[in-house]
Amino acid sequence: MGITLVTGAAGFIGSHLTEALVRSGRKVRALVQEDSRHLEFIKKLSVELVYCDLLDKSGLEKAMDGVDEVFHLAAVVRPRKWFYSRAGLFKELDKVNHEGTRNLADLAGGRVKNFVYYSSIAAAGVRPFVDETSGARPETEYGSSKRNGELYLLDLHRKSGFPVKIVRPGTVYGPGNLHMSLVFNFLKFSFFPFFGKGNNSLPFIYVDNMIDATLLVAEKAPSGETYFVVEDPMSMREFFGGLAAGIGRRLSGFYVPMWLIYPGFFLKEVIERLFFFRFFPLRMDIRLATAKVACGDWVCGNQKIKDLGWKPAVGREESLLRTARWYADNNLV
Repeated sequence: MGITLVTGAAGFIGSHLTEALVRSGRKVRALVQEDSRHLEFIKKLSVELVYCDLLDKSGLEKAMDGVDEVFHLAAVVRPRKWFYSRAGLFKELDKVNHEGTRNLADLAGGRVKNFVYYSSIAAAGVRPFVDETSGARPETEYGSSKRNGELYLLDLHRKSGFPVKIVRPGTVYGPGNLHMSLVFNFLKFSFFPFFGKGNNSLPFIYVDNMIDATLLVAEKAPSGETYFVVEDPMSMREFFGGLAAGIGRRLSGFYVPMWLIYPGFFLKEVIERLFFFRFFPLRMDIRLATAKVACGDWVCGNQKIKDLGWKPAVGREESLLRTARWYADNNLV
């Protein structure tokens, strides 16, 4: 049996996937970094650890030794600083998410039977409805960098039959997602500041259901295909209301109307254009476009992954309850 390499193995999704792969009987090699959030959890699993990043070609060469299957999750998702030049953030993200992916794929060519690439719904762009037949129109630096990774891998597939299979996860939630800690700081006061009334639908997916879909794609999907991996649409209010209920709270009806926040966001973007910089407070991408996403519909079709035989094993109410309980049990509420 060959080795399965997981990049980004000590991230939120990567740690769940690595655990599932070990349970499946695979021999797993985990590509991690010293500051990875879930490194201590990964160390407890029966995996081989390799400390390396996607820009270290000699390290990647060693990591690929004996590998016949790759699950590529490693990526830079959020800004690492508060201030960037106009093109600075894209260059930083593209260097890892595109060029790093190219480094790994070039080494994997001719060696692997499966190369599952974790892209993102951001690579497709925000629209009221989008599926795999829709043209990709990424609107953020992150989405553009992930789309560039997709394009490189699909080009390799066309030219040489490279066995890539692309999954585009929605907004993934569940136990271990430490980025959601801020959400629960609001919810413990039965409050969440919706932009708009919170009745808009967004593409969510529970992490265990995401992992099931990933393993199904690896096993059954033909190479060269792309799959949105999302559950049926869920409104913002239903999502955050379910999380609040899980910690014994009832969500208030408070919301922030767009007309109230529009002037501040508009002024921020005017100043950025005048002085040729970008500002990311708390390392978050806060601008008019993201505010519009937060109060508008963004539905991603999931019929293609369902046709492959996938359906969520964990229901919506149960998944929200499990998530909330994890935060409570770990004193994050």
